[in-house]
Amino acid sequence: MLLGLFGISTYRNLDRQKAAALEALRSQGIVLLEALEAGARTGMMLPMWNEDSVDMLIKEICHNEVIEYIYLIGPDGKVSHAGGATQPSEATFPSIPAENDNQILEQIRTLPGGKTVYELARRFHPYPILGTNNHHEQMIPTPHGEAFLHSHKNDVVVIGLKMTSYTEARHGDLMHAFMMAVVLLLLGSAALFFIFVIQNYYLVNKAFDQTKDYTRQVLASLPNGLIGIDPTGRITSYNQQALKMLGMNDSRLSEAGLSNIINVQLNCIDSVIDQCQTIQDKEIFHQKPSGERIALALSISPILGESGSASGAVIMLRDLTEIKRLETKLRRAEKLAAIGQMAARMAHEIRNPLSSVRGFAQFLKHSLNGRPQEQDYAETMVTEVDRINRVVSDLLSLARPVEVKPVECNIYELVRHVVRLVADEGNSKSVSLQLEVASDILPCMVDPNQLTQALLNLVLNSLQAVEPGGAIKVGATIDPSGELKIWVSDDGHGIAPEHQNQIFEPFFTTRSYGTGLGLAIVQQIVESHNGEITVESPVDPNAKGCRFTIRIPNAQV
Repeated sequence: MLLGLFGISTYRNLDRQKAAALEALRSQGIVLLEALEAGARTGMMLPMWNEDSVDMLIKEICHNEVIEYIYLIGPDGKVSHAGGATQPSEATFPSIPAENDNQILEQIRTLPGGKTVYELARRFHPYPILGTNNHHEQMIPTPHGEAFLHSHKNDVVVIGLKMTSYTEARHGDLMHAFMMAVVLLLLGSAALFFIFVIQNYYLVNKAFDQTKDYTRQVLASLPNGLIGIDPTGRITSYNQQALKMLGMNDSRLSEAGLSNIINVQLNCIDSVIDQCQTIQDKEIFHQKPSGERIALALSISPILGESGSASGAVIMLRDLTEIKRLETKLRRAEKLAAIGQMAARMAHEIRNPLSSVRGFAQFLKHSLNGRPQEQDYAETMVTEVDRINRVVSDLLSLARPVEVKPVECNIYELVRHVVRLVADEGNSKSVSLQLEVASDILPCMVDPNQLTQALLNLVLNSLQAVEPGGAIKVGATIDPSGELKIWVSDDGHGIAPEHQNQIFEPFFTTRSYGTGLGLAIVQQIVESHNGEITVESPVDPNAKGCRFTIRIPNAQV
C-alpha cells in the first residue's frame, strides 16, 4: 500500500515538475521570440537593413546558450533564414493560419543525432508599432524595411531551445524518486519481515496454547487420578479425577503434602525420587474426609530431567471399588457353585429319608387319635420335615442357573398380580398394600415368572417386618433411557446398617426361623436380567422402613 501511494505521489510530482520545467522553457522561448521581433523592428528603421541583417540578428541571438537554433519558414515551407548549431532543412510545424497571428505552437523534437530540443513557433510579424497617444510617434520603416516586410509577411519563426538543464533536472528527480523507492522498499521489506516474524510467533504461540489445552483436556478426561509432586513431596499439579477420588477440594490439595493426603510410606517416594525406580499398582486404602473408605491402586513414576536425575514424580490413582465389587461377586458365585454341588449331591439323599419320616409322622398323627399331646408332637415332626424340604428346594433353586425367557410383559398386570397373591395375608395382619404403578406403563421384555418370584419374596419379607397397621408400597416406572425400576418399600423396623452388606449372602438371616436364602435367590434372578438390586434403610426421617429397588436396563420394548 505504501509503495502504491508513493508511486502515485511520485508520478504526480514528477508530472508537475515536468510541466513546470516546460513552462519555464516556453516562457524563455516566448521572450526570445519577442526579442527577435523587437530587433527586426528596430533594424527596419535603419537605412542599411537587408536580408543579411536578419541573418546577423538571428546568429547574434543564437549566442544565447539555451538556444539550439532559430529559423524562418516561408509559406512554401522553405527555410529562409537560420542560425544556431543545427540547420534544419525543412519545417516540422504545420502552417499557421493568418488569422492566428498570436498562436504559439510548441513541441519536443528529437534531432537526427538523438539530441532533444524544445521548439516554439509563431507567425513572424516585426511590424512597426504605431503610437496610441500623442506622446508616441509613428515608426515608419525604410524602403528596405518595407521590402523585407513584404517578402516575409507570412513567415513563421521557429526557435529550438536546448533541454540539457531540463534533462539533468529530470534525471535528478528520477534518481531521487528511485532512491526513495529503494528506501521505501527496504522499509516495506523490513515491515513484511517483521509481520512474518510476528505471524510465526502468533502461530507458534497459538499451537502451543492448543497443545496445552489439548493436554489439559486429556488429563481432565483420564478415568484415573493424576498427581504431580516435586522432590520434597509437595503436590504441584493434579486433575479433577484425583480430587474426586480423594474427596478433597482444590485449596486443600494444593496446600498439603502428599504424605498428608495419601497413606503411602515416605520410603516409597524416596526410592522413586532418589533411585528413579517405578512403583506399579501398589494397593492402599484411603479414607475420605467424609469417612468413606475406598481401595486405590497407586503407581508412581519419576520425572527425569536432562541430567538423568528425578525432578519430581507422577502418581496415578486407580479406583479399585468396582474391582473389589467384582471380586466379591466372584467369591459369591464360587460359594453358590459350591453350595450347588453340595445341594445336588445331597438333595436326593435327604429327600428320600425325609419322605419316609414325613409319612411315618402322618401315620402316627392319625393313629394317635384321642391323644392330643402325642398328635402335637407328630404335627411338629411333619412341619419340621416340610421346613427341611423347603430348605433343600431353595438350595436347589439357588444352585441351579436361572434360565431367563424374556417376553413382552405388562408390568402393571405383573405387579398387580403379586399384590393380589399376598392380599389375604396382608389383610390378616392389618397391613395396607398400596400399588404405585401407572396402568398405561409401557410393556417391557422380562421373564414374568422369575420376576414374579423375586417380587413375591420381597413383599413377603416386608409383611414379616411390618407391624399391624403398617403399609407396604409396590411401584414401577420406566425412565427415558428405557430402564425399568421396580421398588418394594415398607414402614417396618428396617435393616441395621451393619447388616445391609450381608443380607444377600446365602444363609444370612436375622430371623430365627428363616433360611437366609430368599434375598440371595432374588439377587440371582435380578442379575440374570442384567440388572441390580439395592437396599435403602431407613427411608424416612423417623429411622424406620426399608426400600428394595430393582433396576433392569434396556427393558422397554
